[in-house]
Amino acid sequence: MSAITVGGDLVHYEVLGRGGRPVILIHGWIGSWRYWIPTMRLLQMKFRVYAIDLFGFGDSGKNPSKYPIAQQVAMLDEFMKQLGLAKAAFLTHGLGAQVAVEYATQHAERVARMLLSNPPLFDPGDLDTRVPAGKRVLLTPDAKQPRPLNIPKQATPHPSTTGAVTHVRRPLPPDTDIHISGADQEADPSKAKTIASATRETIPNPNVIDREKLRQAALARIAEAQKSQEPDTTSKTNPLRAALGTETEALLARCFKKSDPEYEKLQADVVKSDNKVLEYTSKEYDAGAFLDSIRMLTMPVVITHGSDDPIIPLPQDDIWDYLTVDKDEDSLMPVPIQNVKHFPMLESDTFQRLVGMFLETPQISKIELKERWRRRSR
Repeated sequence: MSAITVGGDLVHYEVLGRGGRPVILIHGWIGSWRYWIPTMRLLQMKFRVYAIDLFGFGDSGKNPSKYPIAQQVAMLDEFMKQLGLAKAAFLTHGLGAQVAVEYATQHAERVARMLLSNPPLFDPGDLDTRVPAGKRVLLTPDAKQPRPLNIPKQATPHPSTTGAVTHVRRPLPPDTDIHISGADQEADPSKAKTIASATRETIPNPNVIDREKLRQAALARIAEAQKSQEPDTTSKTNPLRAALGTETEALLARCFKKSDPEYEKLQADVVKSDNKVLEYTSKEYDAGAFLDSIRMLTMPVVITHGSDDPIIPLPQDDIWDYLTVDKDEDSLMPVPIQNVKHFPMLESDTFQRLVGMFLETPQISKIELKERWRRRSR
């Protein structure tokens, strides 16, 4: 057992292989590093292979404040620094894919390439109108200009407020007497008395306009109007939160029968997991933002997914279309694997062949697999 400490919490990892390029394996929501053992044995002759336990899993720390994606990413960054890994390839699964995508977004120079297995790819509900991140858009004279998404720091008040007339009050001489007019005296005899102004205090004038309040009100109206016009790019629901539920053991039962040998092996690690990690790693998930994050990655990315996954459904063609539009085959390649559930590394020889080709083929477009997904011709 190998371990480091990050922020006072233990991070457990295992390593195989004496030399070669580094490869980091990151597990998903069920189990720990241990189910990567067959893959590690396959790669150890050519690569230096690391498998880690994320916070909340296996033998790593169980501090809930470290469970959110941002803290898992920080842990991964510190792991690479402490082990002296300047750059590595990543093989990831489920939750591990979430962590790796965010890490690659922040530290692209440290990620050689990534394989995402069964990542949480969901339809955000607006794929028919959503403009894919990074997509080249040709603007024509008739095209609608995109609305700004952020309120400017200094907005111009509404014209109706800028034309207001301000009455300037001048201090009266100290001995000036102020008399109520005769009309007011007749209407209200109590106003007939003279107001002695022995000091320089002035009478509040209801005709004087508070320009600062008007400016704030105008800005509030502008902000409200712009907010109502902005497209809602966030998911209405959190499909990942709904898919995961609250117990890792329940997730395992959806993947394997208790009589399956895989169930017993995984169950030994599932009991070590903190169920809170399911909530903490999914509560801020946004389907559209995750798709866009993958699109914006600059390193080669292969996405594989079991067709019969009971946890994360196989993405439909519209999701694959969204991810790959304007992307060449050397930057992003989907590979759906038929008759495989949530653990392709335990269920499929195709997955193991794909891993080998992914790591050894410089151009991922040259990977020859009949399972690879291709865009439909228009």
